[in-house]
Amino acid sequence: MSDVPHFLLGLWANTALMAAICAIVFTQILKVPIHYLTTRAWDIHKLLDAGGMPSSHAAGVVALASALWFVVGPSSPVFATAVVFAAIVLYDAGGIRRHAGEHAVLLNRIAMEFSQRGESAATVQEEGERLKEILGHEPSEIIVGAFLGLAIGIAFGKWW
Repeated sequence: MSDVPHFLLGLWANTALMAAICAIVFTQILKVPIHYLTTRAWDIHKLLDAGGMPSSHAAGVVALASALWFVVGPSSPVFATAVVFAAIVLYDAGGIRRHAGEHAVLLNRIAMEFSQRGESAATVQEEGERLKEILGHEPSEIIVGAFLGLAIGIAFGKWW
């Protein structure tokens, strides 16, 4: 068998990897109808956006760790590494990245106020250069994403 098909079959057989990818894709897809239910506006861009309900970051890392629990066992250094990695990602998604998004809101507001006052063009953002405001997650988005990831990780760990 040539190297590429062998490599692809190896990826397909990797339970933890497939659990993480499935969790990320599933939660990203879920963002579209959830956004519609909360705003009554369809936004297909939610498929690729960071932030929002549920957290695909949380889902992916929790699915990875929980699938590894079944694949390599809870005493494995690989499982321990995945748990630490998940903790760091969850903290980052709900802390640092969320605060960066809050800062972006404030900076965009300041830039808009300068623009409305007719301040110098050098100090004002050009149209379309707004900072991305949704970078991180609210705690509820992380919790929902983590629970979805846990369910997907367990399912893959038991049956993939």
